[in-house]
Amino acid sequence: MPTLTIDNQTITVPEGTNVLEAARQLGIEVPHFCHHEALGSVGACRLCAVEFLEGPVKGIQMSCMVLAKDDMVIDTGSDGVLAYRAQVIEWLMTNHPHDCPVCDEGGECQLQDMTVAGGHGVRRYTGPKRTYQNQDLGPFIAHEMNRCIQCYRCVRTYQEYCGGKDFGVMGTRQRLYFGRFSDGPLESPFSGNLVDVCPTGVLTDKTYRYKSRIWDLQEAPSICPHCSLGCAVIPGARYQELQRRRARTNRRTNGHFICDRGRFGYGYVNHPDRPRAPLLGHRRVTWQEALAALQNHLHEFCELYGSGSISMLSSSRASLETQFLTKRWANALGSGQLCFEAHPRRDQAARVAASQAPDCSASMEDIRSCDMAVLVGADPLAEAPMLALALRQAARRGARIVVVDPRPVELPIDCERHAAAPEELPRILQGLTRPQQNAFASASEEFGGALGRALLEAKNPVLIGGSDLLGPQGCQMLLKAAEACSPTGSTCRSMLLLAGPNSFGGAMLSDDGPGFDALLEGMEQGRIKSLVCIEADPVADYPDRKRCRAALARLDLLVVFDCAATATVQEADLFFPTTALEEAAGTLVNNEGRMQAFEKVFSAGTPLLQSAAGDHPPRFFSRDIPGSHPQPAWTTLARLLGRDAELEKVRRELEKIDPRFDGLAGLTADSEGCRVVAPRQAPALVAAPASGVTASDQLHLLVTEHLYGSELLSDLSPCLQAVKSDPYVWLHPQDVARLKLVEGKPVRLCTSLGEWTLELRINGDISPGVAVVPRLRGTVVETLVPGSEPMLCRIEKA
Repeated sequence: MPTLTIDNQTITVPEGTNVLEAARQLGIEVPHFCHHEALGSVGACRLCAVEFLEGPVKGIQMSCMVLAKDDMVIDTGSDGVLAYRAQVIEWLMTNHPHDCPVCDEGGECQLQDMTVAGGHGVRRYTGPKRTYQNQDLGPFIAHEMNRCIQCYRCVRTYQEYCGGKDFGVMGTRQRLYFGRFSDGPLESPFSGNLVDVCPTGVLTDKTYRYKSRIWDLQEAPSICPHCSLGCAVIPGARYQELQRRRARTNRRTNGHFICDRGRFGYGYVNHPDRPRAPLLGHRRVTWQEALAALQNHLHEFCELYGSGSISMLSSSRASLETQFLTKRWANALGSGQLCFEAHPRRDQAARVAASQAPDCSASMEDIRSCDMAVLVGADPLAEAPMLALALRQAARRGARIVVVDPRPVELPIDCERHAAAPEELPRILQGLTRPQQNAFASASEEFGGALGRALLEAKNPVLIGGSDLLGPQGCQMLLKAAEACSPTGSTCRSMLLLAGPNSFGGAMLSDDGPGFDALLEGMEQGRIKSLVCIEADPVADYPDRKRCRAALARLDLLVVFDCAATATVQEADLFFPTTALEEAAGTLVNNEGRMQAFEKVFSAGTPLLQSAAGDHPPRFFSRDIPGSHPQPAWTTLARLLGRDAELEKVRRELEKIDPRFDGLAGLTADSEGCRVVAPRQAPALVAAPASGVTASDQLHLLVTEHLYGSELLSDLSPCLQAVKSDPYVWLHPQDVARLKLVEGKPVRLCTSLGEWTLELRINGDISPGVAVVPRLRGTVVETLVPGSEPMLCRIEKA
């Protein structure tokens, strides 16, 4: 580890650290543009000059391009360095339009900061400026090419880091153009990261344009709620409106970037149809009236039917504190009818994931540094988009990536693909659990054994599974396979993709409690008279919507706490509005078991654009903020339990009762989080049902997630509607020819749950005999729920 001196301060840094990064560790900020921690150095901007006084390098050099060595003595502010930087800034600013007052980057512009730091303050050039035509890059990114300083960050991020192919650099010398060959929406699902990496106002957030300056925003560290990875974000709000999200650095999870669903899926917080007041039936009431009605009803049920007549359902959208207090409330009422997931198969899969030893679980950081990754039944871009980006970084370092799936899994890398039928996946996993075996019962098991031997030979292998396709039995086999494929002196880590941002937390708290199937049976038999849904939507999430609606209709009381106008909210007898994630503080536990705290960004309230019809200031005055009735679910539960609504007390109580959550009370929102210290007990599983024999005209239907349109909260974001697909079904070319269908034409999908007319699409990466339909909320296929067992279907001409 080299030791060097920078501005009379001595520091020892790891081998491979450049001088710019070493100076930053000392708190010395060397002006720069092109360098970015996630991208590395290219020396394009020529601004980070420093003077090397002693050591193996002498004179003025670019600090990002010189590795730290022993005995270096460096001056970052000598006269020669300052004069050099001033000249560099001057030529970079020669063609800049100087439109800071109308530029959205103003106030958080690196060009502004570095121009001042570089000593440039007076423009001497008076000639004509280089100008460009801007492009329409779609609904997310605004393009202002005249502000470009040619640092190459955008191209390196989009093409090299994210794997995009439709955005690049064209031209020569000072006539470079960063954009597409022609106007059109950017195709990469990570295009929003261009906003974060661009040091000027060339590429800005179109959804946030002309809304606020950085100093006007309320911001706080938070967590993305749109999948189970728990990516770190910083939301920004103003006038009771959540106006944007940007990436926050967490090296254990998302690194430096986020996906477009996480960045632009915040619109559910501002949705005009969001319910913001307590309702008794369809009548608006006060919180006091609603709480009194709830307590009276539950007391009556306990007296008439016993505590077993009351059931409770939470979800993976609820914070850990909410889930914990829900459990405490059920215990206080004497009810054991509690579960944390309306989808029984997803519930059991999450319990399996939570039974894994924390040391064997793979973080995103582990995946970025692995040398071999095998994905079985996992579709990263649809189920956990930033996982796809982590796999790309591993592939860029030479890792072998293998995808085993019956679906057409898209990744931003070239990888090995094996189209395996759904019924083959258990056999492949069985082979993975016996990598040392020589003889196998089937070709699928033999293929799994070969993959297992490759994992044994790797230094840092990772095994990744999707819980929706594998189910709880497949997830359990995958964890056993990871244990069997651990090389000597190392560990084959595993990752399971779960349904929501706190599926893991709910699974840890569920113990051996019932699943939602058991609750439905109790409703159908008349034993359960009331259901309290806390940020859960069983009507939309349970695989058989008809059965769920019929069971809920038999209840005497349906109580719903939620922040969105879900299908279950529409049927509630008593409704309590809750805050969105950005309107409260709490904790989420991601799919690797990492507890991460998030802070309150702003107080709940109807956005000024809605409450004042866009006028400012509003034309009425009130002591109350319009739409401020929503309360954090955990604070309402604390009131019902008769205790103080203090977050720290709740966390300390949970930590004391359940030592597996040790470290929770000390969490801060700006930290990397910490893992649960011990797993839960593995659940007892029944054998998965065998696949039915298909007739010649039948196919196995797989209902899957889609990047846009499947997840509840992001689907309520207006700006994502522009990239949401129309309903469609995917088939293999062999099946299309056999069934005499035509690509692009409407076909009729027939199942035991109903019939739908969809567009036919063909993909050669699908396993023959399989039909794939992504769930898209608000469309005809909304009632099809991912995570269910494959069902038999027929597809015919419409």
